[in-house]
Amino acid sequence: MSSIRVQVSCIAVRDGQIAMIKKLNPAYKTYGLYIPPGGHVERFETIEQACAREMREETGLDVADLETVGAITFLNEEYDYHAVCFLLLAHQVSGTLATTEPDKQTAHWVALDGIGSNGMVPGYHRDFLAHLFAGRGFMNGRVEWRQPGGPAEWTIVRSASANAPTA
Repeated sequence: MSSIRVQVSCIAVRDGQIAMIKKLNPAYKTYGLYIPPGGHVERFETIEQACAREMREETGLDVADLETVGAITFLNEEYDYHAVCFLLLAHQVSGTLATTEPDKQTAHWVALDGIGSNGMVPGYHRDFLAHLFAGRGFMNGRVEWRQPGGPAEWTIVRSASANAPTA
């Protein structure tokens, strides 16, 4: 079994739109769909540093004041793939959105209004974003591809209330 990958996805919103990327490689399960920018955490890098680096690399945007708002476990036995992805919400977004890696993906602003029914966004991202923007607290999600070549199945495993008492 390969090692478990640690990833980040950045939720960057400005003027009622969310920064998304569209993968251009057909080998990706998310080929041609809008997904939040992100990627793997590099050795000795914090998740916040990884989020800021990935946003700069993939969109040209600078993000700051990052808050960890969720985690998603991705499982795909067919490809021996297991990753844990931390979702970070950027409270500060600056710069101009740009396609900085045109051989890999394109960068886009996608309207938040109606994102829950936007067929260009994978269903699991639509549900996870709806959870986050509804103020339901920390989101713990799971996405699995159980059958070879089959569709993704997802769930929100547990979410802590935004007003839950702390120990």
